[in-house]
Amino acid sequence: MALRKSSVPMAAVQPMHVCPKCGHHNSTANLKTLQVEMRPVLTREVFAFPDALAEVNCLKCQECGHWMCLDYRIELDDNPEIDLNPE
Repeated sequence: MALRKSSVPMAAVQPMHVCPKCGHHNSTANLKTLQVEMRPVLTREVFAFPDALAEVNCLKCQECGHWMCLDYRIELDDNPEIDLNPE
């Protein structure tokens, strides 16, 4: 199994968040954290990219149902064969 690089921790979440669509104030107590596997489509321009796992903090507005992404982070597999930027 490939090693994971160190990642930046998620930002602290405020107790309330305003919906950008309707302006309703939503409690972040209903915050959901989702994990999404990312596998890019390789093209001539994107010829190598490691598999990645994204963790997303999202919140659904209780008034209009709009989903808001509050923060995310992406962890890339540390594969030296295709690591184009080792820094």
